[in-house]
Amino acid sequence: MKNYWKIGLGVAALLVVALFVGWYRVASIGHEALRDVATQANLCKTVGCSEGIDEASSYLAEEFGLSPRLVEWCVGVDTLSERTGSKGLVNRSWWINLLYEPCGDPILE
Repeated sequence: MKNYWKIGLGVAALLVVALFVGWYRVASIGHEALRDVATQANLCKTVGCSEGIDEASSYLAEEFGLSPRLVEWCVGVDTLSERTGSKGLVNRSWWINLLYEPCGDPILE
């Protein structure tokens, strides 16, 4: 019985680590995409461009009704969805649709 608990805890720990790595990867991709947006819009005033990223994130958050932190996630998922094939990721696969869930439905006008 003790072995089942150890196996269960090991599987749970692996799942938590995998979720964290996935979140970190998508957030990193979103951060880089927001840096590109801020650079193209000439919002960067320092080398790290943190103020430009914050301004771009705030603008997109206001535009789409999301929190600035969630904007980073959604931009990351959007950037990830544009990549096809090289890592076995098919455009708009079930995985990408699952990642888009926190972003909600897009506002269409």
